[in-house]
Amino acid sequence: MKLSKKYIAMMAVCLWTSASQAALLTAFEATGDTAADIQQTVDDFRGALGANNGNLPINADPNGRRQINWDGIPDAFSDPNLLPGDFFNADIPGRARGIEFQATGSTTGFMVSSTAASGQPTAFGFDSAFPVFSDERLFASVGGSSFDILFFDPSDQTTQATVTGFGAVFSGLQIASPVQLQFFNLANELIGNLDPIGTDTGDGLSFFGAIFDAPEIAKVSVIGDSRFLTENGRFAGARGDGFAFDDFIFGEPIPVSQVNVSAPSTIAFFIVSFVAFFTLHRKSGLKK
Repeated sequence: MKLSKKYIAMMAVCLWTSASQAALLTAFEATGDTAADIQQTVDDFRGALGANNGNLPINADPNGRRQINWDGIPDAFSDPNLLPGDFFNADIPGRARGIEFQATGSTTGFMVSSTAASGQPTAFGFDSAFPVFSDERLFASVGGSSFDILFFDPSDQTTQATVTGFGAVFSGLQIASPVQLQFFNLANELIGNLDPIGTDTGDGLSFFGAIFDAPEIAKVSVIGDSRFLTENGRFAGARGDGFAFDDFIFGEPIPVSQVNVSAPSTIAFFIVSFVAFFTLHRKSGLKK
């Protein structure tokens, strides 16, 4: 088959794109007034990731999932107290989920809402604004609405890991409250993003998640530009209403040593460019 210069150039661009972006298999999206409105989509997402692997500090089924519903967190780490970002990256049964939260932008920390039994106001003091998907605790960033989610080997909490998918239930998300989920690979390249949309009134629930064809996700960045929690009963910021999170659902964290990491896109680009140049040069020489 004769390859034109134009075709070879297009081939190089296509390979550059495939090296820098993983194929997004499926995006899962649902928004409604009640938990029942998003339940089927959440169940479909869980099913696509695989069976629940539990919360032990071991390398479980790589075709399974882990999840957080916040409800088992003790009062000592809930409102009005802050939740450590590495609470769920611990060598402790029940806390071994292989996930950490890191503050970015103006965010200063994280908080989980109280239970009615604790005597503290529930839902950060905004019961009507923050419905729950799974009773009864919720999660929110403090001081800002942006943060990063990182993954680690559940059996070795210092070893970075990747997952095939991540999804989150949003509580109280309003259309006027801009937020984005950005997915990055081990080379810190953006490989996909979702733009979660809430309800008109901001008093419902939304679920947004993405699954890739391999454990490509090393980091999920939550990029928000809306009102944010400062303390129980108080939000700050100018845009939209504040929002919180309920369940986090994600694929089993796979240690980087077990992940087949593709060459960074820059290396792939130069390899493809060299092949294209060599092919063109050879064809030019044959014509002489």
